[in-house]
Amino acid sequence: MYDGNNPTALHSMEWLADALLSLMENQDYSKITVKDICNKADLSRQTFYNFFIGKDDIIRFCIHKCYSEMIARLEEKTPVTLADITRQLMETLYSNQKLMRLIVRHGLDYLLELELVTVIQIFSEQMSPTPAGEMDQYATAFLSGAITHMILHWFKAEKPAAQEQLSELLYCILTGNYFQIRNEYQRKKK
Repeated sequence: MYDGNNPTALHSMEWLADALLSLMENQDYSKITVKDICNKADLSRQTFYNFFIGKDDIIRFCIHKCYSEMIARLEEKTPVTLADITRQLMETLYSNQKLMRLIVRHGLDYLLELELVTVIQIFSEQMSPTPAGEMDQYATAFLSGAITHMILHWFKAEKPAAQEQLSELLYCILTGNYFQIRNEYQRKKK
């Protein structure tokens, strides 16, 4: 995926992304072709392949853009707390719910998780007092999987929770204040 800052290139990428998302509203993702996307965006296949490898790359671009906006908003705060991060994550997802619902509807959750891994790695590098270690990969895998599944559940729910509730829930889970494990002695007393 192209990662430069040429305005013309970025506009072309946006047009291609808009075209794919528009097509996804009425067609099955697996049946949408690069040709369909190019026709809808009124751009050539060569232009498409200058920026993207395939359709999945466009979806990753859209998700990455959401997370980049979130990170930019968080960088305006000093210091950044875990509560700020969970709140901003839920606000970002909610404000991009059309994209999130298309991702859920078309079973593209693996792309959501791939991009979330990158974001969690960025935050862990910024917030961890120690250098990244071997175990950080396991922690990132755990968090990205858990958060992705929470997001998917949120956008699949018939009556979804409010974004503030999910932000608070995520914060409580991450700080160890949600699940309470009782030992055998406590169970027998009750």
